[in-house]
Amino acid sequence: MNGEGPITSTGHDLSELKEAIKNREDISMAEKFNLMAQIEEGANPIRLGIAAPAEDDESYEGLPYLEERDKEEEEVSVNLMKFGDSAASNYAVNSVVGSSEAWELVKSGKINFSDKLYRESMTLGIDASKHIHDISTGEFEGVDADVIKEIPVLKPPKRSFCPKCGTDIHSYTMMQWRKWRDASADVVGIQLEAAMETSIVKISAFHINEMEDIKIENSKLKAEVEELKEKLENTDKKSIEDKLRKSLTTKIRKELLKELKVEKDLILNKDDSEEDEEAEEDVEEEIEKPKSKPKSLFGPGKKSKKFDGKKSDKPEWFLNEALDTVYDPHGTGKALKRRTILARSAKGNVRVEDVVFAYSKSGKKGISELAWTSPTTKYIVEAYDSC
Repeated sequence: MNGEGPITSTGHDLSELKEAIKNREDISMAEKFNLMAQIEEGANPIRLGIAAPAEDDESYEGLPYLEERDKEEEEVSVNLMKFGDSAASNYAVNSVVGSSEAWELVKSGKINFSDKLYRESMTLGIDASKHIHDISTGEFEGVDADVIKEIPVLKPPKRSFCPKCGTDIHSYTMMQWRKWRDASADVVGIQLEAAMETSIVKISAFHINEMEDIKIENSKLKAEVEELKEKLENTDKKSIEDKLRKSLTTKIRKELLKELKVEKDLILNKDDSEEDEEAEEDVEEEIEKPKSKPKSLFGPGKKSKKFDGKKSDKPEWFLNEALDTVYDPHGTGKALKRRTILARSAKGNVRVEDVVFAYSKSGKKGISELAWTSPTTKYIVEAYDSC
């Protein structure tokens, strides 16, 4: 085309393009007016199918509505990496978290939006938001129809033509639509940026504060470890060994003496029983066997044992050796144990050992009121005194 009219961005003469549209017979008059209006607004004639592209022109792709938004992938990726530069989004974030501790981390540089991690995260967020439109148009398989209906889709107004001349009065509306769409896309981008920045600030602040607390706790533990090391180094191991040896020797001797005494008593009792049996056999015919005493209606008689040792050792001795001397009023024959529960309450349970230790330390005043609710407490005190 070699006309002298205005030249389009693709290098075509605008007048010749209009003439070519007028001469077409495969479209209606309304469609001709619509194509002319689009070309006058700066539409790409190649995408509209009016002119042929050059051999090296690879820009013809996508929908004809979007011809004025020709951006390559590299340009888009560069724009996506400019997060944090928008003053509007910065003010929006500040208005929400400006009074919190999180904003102090932003001001101190601990949260830096120029970091690659933050920029990649926000880029992914923008990419995800773009797929909402794809989902709404049904481009993804397996998406529920009800989900698609929930997504509002912006659509251009329906076309209308002049009934007299067939002029597309919709063309002006479409031009306003495209301008509004471009402006709204910028606003939505800023809104998304502010939303993601706010979320990142809040989450990052939480994790940074947690890390600071862990560092402080770690430093305290290290200081305690160092202090313990110094104490161990300065400790006199020999003196500790001597103290332990003395205390252990005393305890071991007591245990051995107890065991020897028990064995000795067993041997003596065994000899006495054998002598008694022999004597009984000799006089069995001469002496009439005495009548046996009737058993008590309320249980067997009391057993008795005597404690021979330090007063401080008596509670343990009584719990280990003399619980069978506690009176059994019901004659069950079941001996008490040191962990036997005498009384229960929401605050705690009272056991046999609690009563014994309290009585040995403070007398009857030291025994709790809950313990006195059990009649066995009285028998334990009597048995303890009798030993």
